[in-house]
Parts: sequence; structure tokens; C-alpha cells
Amino acid sequence: MLELFEVSKSYPAQPKEVKVLSKINLRIEPAQTVSIVGPSGSGKTTLLNMMGGLDRPTSGKIKLNQKNMASLKNTELARLRNQHVGFVFQLHYLLAQCTVLENVLLPTLATTQTATEQKQTRKRAMDLLERTQMTQYADSYPGQLSGGQRQRVAVVRALVNRPDILLADEPTGSLDADTAGQLTELLLELNQSESVALVIATHSRRLARKTQRQFNLDHQRLTEL
Repeated sequence: MLELFEVSKSYPAQPKEVKVLSKINLRIEPAQTVSIVGPSGSGKTTLLNMMGGLDRPTSGKIKLNQKNMASLKNTELARLRNQHVGFVFQLHYLLAQCTVLENVLLPTLATTQTATEQKQTRKRAMDLLERTQMTQYADSYPGQLSGGQRQRVAVVRALVNRPDILLADEPTGSLDADTAGQLTELLLELNQSESVALVIATHSRRLARKTQRQFNLDHQRLTEL
């Protein structure tokens, strides 16, 4: 489903360019769970951003559902990203002026929907909020929620468009141990019930051990543990 072929990434700098990733090869199957661990600054966020089409590799290919993302125009890439990729970040990035339900529905606004489709989309959003025990907060605002609750909303928002893959970048990094554990279990449950591939970048070896495959990213290289 998602394939990386000899992917490298570097940034221009003086006196010479800065290499972040070198010849990364990775294949992720549908509904698979994968964790990527590594020290701060090792390139985990850069790698996830390229997997999701937020950034482009300097060299190599990244294919999502057989489409080479590097060859797509920006509008085509945005459409592919919206339809097939969900993102969860360390910070929730919820809009403070929008309710929980409005935040969840934001990714669906990129496409025109009929009245029937809008009703179905709203029902899916409410179903996901129920499964994450957030139904009662649908009309609340992010400022009224705890950190763990905001991350649950961010997860629901990432799943509302039925993506093929969910990319989670340090999703538990700002949470206490108990809340982090609950969010991890939620992500794994949704991986199963939604049949969505899950890739988690994390510092936590404990979290990483819960995934089917674990990789270490260090010194620009990705190795399976």
C-alpha cells in the first residue's frame, strides 16, 4: 500500500547541505501497525511528513496505492493526502473557535457533498466520537477539554475521511503516562476496527513494542528491530 524506495532527504545549508535521511526502504501493508523510534533530531517527523505527502524527498520514490507522490502536482497530492492519509501530531492543532464536531468535520470540507452525503459524514463523525467516548463533548470547544480528550478528537478528525493509513507523530508526547497508555490502546483498537494502517513515530520503546513491526531511525538510516 505504501512503499518507499531509496528515499533520501537533505536540506540546503552553508557550507554544505544537511543530510537527514539516506536510502530509506520500507513497505507498509494494509492495516499493519508500525513504529519508528529514534532520538530527537533523527528525522522521524521528516520521514512521516514525506510518507503523508507533506514534504517531498530529495531523491527516491514514495508510492501510495501505486501512485508516485513525487510526480504529482500539488493539487493532485493534496487530493490524495485528503482522501487516503490521516495525521495525528504531538500537538492537537484543533481550532479554538470551532466545536469538537466542527473540528472533526474540517477534513470533509475539501470535497463537495450532497445533502445525503453530508448527513452520512456527520453520522460517521458522531459514531467515531461515540467509540472514543467523546460524544458528550461534540458541542464543546477545545479549551474546555483535557489534553487527552483533545488528542482523541484529533484522532477522530484524522479518521473521518476513512484513510488507508494513519500517521501519528509523537501522539502521546505531551500526555501523562496513564493518558498516553489509554491513547495508545485507542489507536490500536481503531487500527483493527477501521482496518487502517498505523505508523507511529515515538520516543517510547514501550509503545513501540505494541506494534507489529518496529524500526529504529538513527544516523540517517532506518533499520528493523
